Amino acid sequence: MAGEHVRVGRTRVAKNERSKRQERAERILDAAAELIQRWGYKKTAVDDIARLAGVAKGTIYLHWKTREDLFAALLLRESVETLRAMQERVERDPAGMYLSNITQHAMYVIMTRPLARALYIGDVSVLGELLQSGQDDLGIISQQKMLTNREMFTLYRERGLLRTDQSVTAQIKICSAIVVGFMSVDQYLPAELHSSPEENIELLAATLHAAVEPAEPVAPEVLQDLRATWERVFQQFLRLLEERLQKEVE
Repeated sequence: MAGEHVRVGRTRVAKNERSKRQERAERILDAAAELIQRWGYKKTAVDDIARLAGVAKGTIYLHWKTREDLFAALLLRESVETLRAMQERVERDPAGMYLSNITQHAMYVIMTRPLARALYIGDVSVLGELLQSGQDDLGIISQQKMLTNREMFTLYRERGLLRTDQSVTAQIKICSAIVVGFMSVDQYLPAELHSSPEENIELLAATLHAAVEPAEPVAPEVLQDLRATWERVFQQFLRLLEERLQKEVE
């Protein structure tokens, strides 16, 4: 019995230590997020992050070997949180399975999260050379996102939710161009032509519908079946990122 109590005690201590380490890692990432949005990647130093997080500079390197690793972990966390928020919106929308609706929900989340927006459009003023740093996590996110896109576009075509007179590759390019265009267009227009984020997102969804979706709606049972498949693919992608994030903050 005594040996069992010792093992239980050691397990509790180990869990407490992991919890403290995770809390500290999250605090460091919070500080990095605040500063990169304020100053940009190039001007955000580890010293400043440590000061804002209330830890010693050396403590940061107990979690991540390099500054680049720290910021890659930050963008990984932002991706996970963005996907979770997007999933909640789609699940509440009965018509959420249409590509135009999914994109509308995704863009609403991204437009309301500055760091997510910077990551999505590749904003060099915020992320700088971090975008070309070759970090493993960022590469995995990009690669897996493209595989997921292609798989879902193919499925949507089979179920009648996308036109079939265009190739999958063409439709991915069309949708990507429309999304990035609506997210960045205001900087090229005079102020009187600017729209609110909500208006831009509604226009974006309408443009996607006109460009790649058929005019006639599909049967409700098709949408219901498709939701189960979408959730499986989405959860698979999300779990991949969550597992890698967990390793970053342990």
